[in-house]
Formats: sequence, C-alpha cells, structure tokens
Amino acid sequence: MKTVELTDKALDDASYSWQNFTPMCVSWRQLARTQDETAPYLYKEPVRIVWNGAAIMEGTIRKCSLDQSGNAWNWSIEACDILQPLEAALYFGASGALRGSVGASFNVSSGTGQDVPRQIKIADALRRVMEAARQYGLLPPETGIDVTVPAAATAWDSSMSCDTYAGVLRKLLSLRPGMVMWVDYSGAAPVIHVADGADLKQARLDRVADRLSEIMLYPRPDLVPPAVGVVLTAGDLVVDTQSWPRGASLHQEGCVTVQMAAPVSSGDDGDDTAPSESPCWNFTKPVVEVRGADFPSGADDAAEWWKSKIPGLSAVSGVKFGSIKKNRVANVEGMDMSNYSADATAFEHVSGQLSEACKTIKWSYVEFRQFAWITQPPPKGCEMLFPIEKNRGGQLCYCNWFTWTCRTINGTRRKYRADQQGTDGGDGGGDPPSGSTGGSADEPAVPDYTAALRDYYDITRVTPWEGQVTALHAIKPRFVVGRKLIISGAREEYLTMDTVVQSVSVDVGGGRTSLRLGAPGHLSLQDMIDRVRQMAAAQQDLDEDLDKSDTPATGLTWDMEASQSPPAPTVGPEGKMVWASAPAIPPIYALQVALDWDDDFSNVVGSRMREVAFLMDGAKIGQIPGDNNGWKTLGQTSGEVWVNCIVNKEGAFVSAGVSTQQGPIDIYPPLTAKEGEKEQYSYSFHVATIKDKQVIQHMLGDIQLPIKVASTYPDGPAE
Repeated sequence: MKTVELTDKALDDASYSWQNFTPMCVSWRQLARTQDETAPYLYKEPVRIVWNGAAIMEGTIRKCSLDQSGNAWNWSIEACDILQPLEAALYFGASGALRGSVGASFNVSSGTGQDVPRQIKIADALRRVMEAARQYGLLPPETGIDVTVPAAATAWDSSMSCDTYAGVLRKLLSLRPGMVMWVDYSGAAPVIHVADGADLKQARLDRVADRLSEIMLYPRPDLVPPAVGVVLTAGDLVVDTQSWPRGASLHQEGCVTVQMAAPVSSGDDGDDTAPSESPCWNFTKPVVEVRGADFPSGADDAAEWWKSKIPGLSAVSGVKFGSIKKNRVANVEGMDMSNYSADATAFEHVSGQLSEACKTIKWSYVEFRQFAWITQPPPKGCEMLFPIEKNRGGQLCYCNWFTWTCRTINGTRRKYRADQQGTDGGDGGGDPPSGSTGGSADEPAVPDYTAALRDYYDITRVTPWEGQVTALHAIKPRFVVGRKLIISGAREEYLTMDTVVQSVSVDVGGGRTSLRLGAPGHLSLQDMIDRVRQMAAAQQDLDEDLDKSDTPATGLTWDMEASQSPPAPTVGPEGKMVWASAPAIPPIYALQVALDWDDDFSNVVGSRMREVAFLMDGAKIGQIPGDNNGWKTLGQTSGEVWVNCIVNKEGAFVSAGVSTQQGPIDIYPPLTAKEGEKEQYSYSFHVATIKDKQVIQHMLGDIQLPIKVASTYPDGPAE
C-alpha cells in the first residue's frame, strides 16, 4: 500500500473533504515529467493518506487523469476511503432478494409487550448492513464496527428495493437524523463509528486564535416537528392513527408521519378447497372505530370546548358564555346517503370514517351557536372575536355569537367492520363479529407505537444550529470530524449551541478550512417527509413479504362475492367556524345615540348616548359624563332624546341632563346687559329620535351654548 504525505512539497492543491454518512475524499495534483509517462497510480490501487506522519485515511485511488495547463502536464488524483464501495454495491436483504428489508429479524416489543411489526432496532440494523458489506469484501476484513446508538432506539422498517448499502445507511439516518458516521484511521485498523450527535465529543474553535474569517450560523426551528405519528392503513382505509404527544393533530405544519399497513389476522386453517377457476379470496375486513363527543351544555363546560375550535380565544381572559342554539343544517352534500338521518344530531363526529354499509351509525349536520362576551376591550389581534359592543345589565360588553358547523352522529363510540353488511359491535365500542369473512379469524390487536414515537420526538426537541464556519488555516480532521462544535470569542449562544459537524473541507496547501454544521446536507425536513411518503408506495411489497408461499395467506377465506367491494367508508369528521362579516364601525361623536339589543339582536332593550361637553365662547364650562366607558345609559327604547342645560348669571355651568321632552329655554344674555338679570338661564337641544328600532340623529358633537344677541334662536313665542 502506497503512502501519500499531504504536506509533501511535490503535491499541489492538496485538499481533504468529509461529509456525514458519505465517503471521505482526498485530492491533489502532481507534475508529470512527460505527456506519455506511466500513471503514478492505478484505478482502485490501495493508498494510505497521512498528514505530518499521522494517518487520516485509507482507501483506494478513484481518479488519476493527466491534464494539460499551458505548457505543463499535471496528474489530477483523487482517493476515497473504505466507504466508497458501499456507494455502488446493491444491498441484498435477509431473503437474498433485492426486495428485502433491513429488519426482517429485528422486531421489537411495544410498551404492552406485544411485538410491533416492521419496527426495528436502529443499532442492530446498522451493524447488520455493515457486517454484510464486510462479509462480501466491500469493507476490509479487519475493519472494526462501533455503533453506540442506544439499543432502545427504534424505527420503522421499509422496502429497500434496488438500493445500495450507502443508500440503506442514509435511510436509517433519515429515521434518526441526529446520528453521525465517520471512520477513525489512527489505530492499527480502521474503525467505523456511528453515534448520536448528542453523545459526540466537543470541539472548540476560538474566533481569534483559529482565525475564523466567516461565521454564518442560525437556528433551525423548522426541524423541530410539533408532533410525530404513525398511520395504519388497509388499502385506502385508515384503520388507526397514533401520535406523540398523545392526542396531537398530525395535520399541523412540519409533522413527521409514517404510513404502514395494518397487521393481518392469524385466522384458522380450513379444510375447504377452493375451485381452480377464477379464485376469489376474501380478506378479513378491517374494523373502524367511530367516536362522537358531547357539545357544551351551558356556560360551565363551554370555555375549553370553544378554545379547541378557536385557538386565539386562549389569549382572551374573562370570557363568559351564555345561551346556546343548535339547528340542523339543510341541503348538505350527502343527504341522499342511506346512513343520513335528520335526527342524528346528539354528538359531534370527531374520529372514524362512516360507511353506508353500517346502518346503525347515522349522521347529520348542525349549526351550533353560543353567545359569548367580555367586559374589557379585547386584546390586540382578537378584536374580530368580539366585534359587537353591547350594554348588558348597565355595563358595556364586547360580544359575539360563536358559530360552529359540523357533522354529528347518534352515538359516542361504536365499532363496525368494513364489509358488505357493515357489521357493528353495538353501543359502547365493542368489537364486531367477523361478519362476511366466514372464518373464525381473530382480529389482530393494533400494536402500540408509543415508545418509538416518543423516542423520535425526544431526539428532535433541541433546535439545531445550521450554517458554515471558515478558518484561515488548515485544521486536521481528527480535531473536528465526529465532533460537536462550540465557538469562543464570539456570540454567547455559540458557547452552548453544541451543533454537530456535518462536513469538513480542508485546503491543505492554501491553508483554509470550511465546516458545515447542523442537519445532514442530504436530509432536510422535506426529505424526511418525502421518505416516509415513499413507504406508502412500498406498502404492497411489504405485505407480500409477510407470506412467501404459493398458497393464499393464512386467515383468508373463500368467498365467490369477494370481488364485489363493500361501500367504502367515505364520510369523515368535518367542522368549521362560521364568521360573520365585521360590522361597520362609525366615527365616534359626542351626543351619538346607540341602541342596546337583547342577545338575539331582535328586540331593543335600552339605549345610550356618548358623553358631551358644553362650551361658552369656546371654553368648556361643563359636561354630561358617561357612566360606562364614555357612554351615558338612557334606558329608553323609543321617543325623543333631549339634552337640557342650566347656567347661572355669571355664565357658569350649573347642571345638565337628558330628557324625553323639551325643557325650558331662556338664553344667557350678553355680558353688557345690566337690566333684568336672572339667577339662572336654560337651554334645551333635540339630539335624536328613536323610532321603529332605529335612531334618527339630529345633532352630533360637543354643544356651543349661544348668547342672546339676536332673535336667531327659538327661545319662545314671538310676542
């Protein structure tokens, strides 16, 4: 094996590159004496790469080409480490076929003690793939394999059809994205290490001492999924959904889900012999569980229910709830279905698909409304939740009728089998009999995937930092490969980020090092979602692998009508908020009169007027203050609204009030008038008229009290 020293003066443009879960590469150029000289290295010739005498890589030559530049000829050489053969060799599963899977013998137990189909231990799967590569000569026989991923770490098996060893390893990385893989060449034999990023040793770079010329790091909260889950399906039918945290919705942005085939039943071996022509085998049909939930019955149980429908309601304090109205919605799509019933309005449909085959589970559609109000103005951003101002019991409130339309059913829990008869298990959620399958096959229990979901959720809780760091000197690989990085002499956050080094590029001759940190470059959040979506396409292959015999699978029964598909469950939970258009908000003026309505906004129960100030010669002398957030409660539901005011002989404000009739009028005289002075002078102004549940406004704004200068003011009979 030839040895190449990267610092050799005869080498030009020597560089080193490494990336997580990919082969490391070293390249360099060296001068050719003549254009026809023999190549210094052969293709796949073994080499050892050293840096100042210390081995950093063992591998094979992958490129040795002669290039001309000007009048000179140079050999352009590239070597890759021992992982390179895994990139081009196809992986064969345990069955010896390409359509194998990495976990055929690695089923794990769920929290209930039941085996979880197609769930594998990641550490065992990694060892198995690399040991197979070593067995077939793709890795040197002396290569060590050190996998320190926790033994409890599990993932879902998936089809590995026509995939390479490296592709299989990267798929396992996609199921546990925190892992790091690298090869240590410092010992007598190379050792392949695979570990969780959280368990890596820490490397520290100093901004000044290590001459960091570029630091581009930022957090990646989009790589922290709000929930993870598994969806069990039988054909196009969703049989069960499990999520972590428990009860979390998998419809949120960024959720990571895996689709898997539901387990098949064991069944009984029958003696019936199927005809040889046109065979029809009837699978045991899956069981669908349908659930309903109660509507709020009043003010006591309404708050949490409405917060689940309106997330923004949690930001509003002091919400009170009142009367309830529930009406059936007419002209709903699907009313012609046989399982529709106008009377099935008792419970909200929250989970499970409905089928016309099941005649006992009926559905309908309702509009559920409840009156809600608060006594303080809504916080910013929540104004549209309470857009209506209303006087309740003498206090100004902000209110709205919350309206939720949804599908309803006639029970809280019931199971039925998706067969021709829609066989159900009765009230209370009992299991239905086997129905039309004709056998005594036991319904398989749905495995509990909680442990695996929680494990994946926990390893993605820390927000990773991602980006690039550049140093103006060559850093040896052993200091940064397979490490977590912190940076001193810069931002405080860089001392605690513990971000994983994902790739290293070193220009040995030029004295420059580039590090890429954070998530694997070939594994973005979208890649993860795409990978689990591919599992759905491979579902048929996985199902076929469950039984390799030439006869139909155990648990199937003969049925000449099996080719006639039962009505598919197509009616699922449905609900939405109905928002009314925002009411027009008129400008605010003094003397403005508004009506107060009952909760149904059908009858006038009172009225109120905006507070008003009185001015004389442009100066404010008094006012009628509001008693409820700037409003003066009037109480009247019809008739005229008059404002009466009294001043004394000095022009000072004495009193003012609101009346349903015109008051006396005696206008204050000019200050120069000495004869006939009175102790008090009075004014009366017609502000508005309430008629036919409407307000006819006659005046708006503060009142300027006139002084008696001419006969332009109607102060009484003209005598």
